[in-house]
Amino acid sequence: MKKLLLIALLALLAGCSSLPTSFEKPKVSVAGIAIKDIGIFEQRFTLSLRVQNPNNVSVPVSGLNAKLEVNGKPIADGVSNVSVTIPALGEATVPVDIVSNLGGLARLLKRGDGAAPSYRLYGKLFSPWKPGGIDFDQKGDLPALGEILPAGDAPAPKSGTF
Repeated sequence: MKKLLLIALLALLAGCSSLPTSFEKPKVSVAGIAIKDIGIFEQRFTLSLRVQNPNNVSVPVSGLNAKLEVNGKPIADGVSNVSVTIPALGEATVPVDIVSNLGGLARLLKRGDGAAPSYRLYGKLFSPWKPGGIDFDQKGDLPALGEILPAGDAPAPKSGTF
């Protein structure tokens, strides 16, 4: 029985030796967004997140959850079960399906002071290294609507067409 306990303890110590002694959180940022489905009650997007690993060891990620706020108001949230290994001192892009009710998005994007709308992206990366997950939180400014929408008015429809 003592031998079995000693073997289990040695196996546990060997497993712990592969964990980094000083671990810096990966950095998560928005790499892009694509429309998946637009309906009356909800909209679905695929949010591409860039995950950068500042550590000199690879970081396995088994999934993540994310929430997106615009001008301090919750806009969308989603999850991903995509497993990826972020290489040491490298990066990877992780797709996240997010769901939103964008009925008030135009109101949220328009600020009275003319400033660019701000956003906050936060959530958790899940890794076998840290069972409770690795928190991330990023803030920034969105491009103004004039930078997103095409310049000028759209051509008027021809008569008789809808």
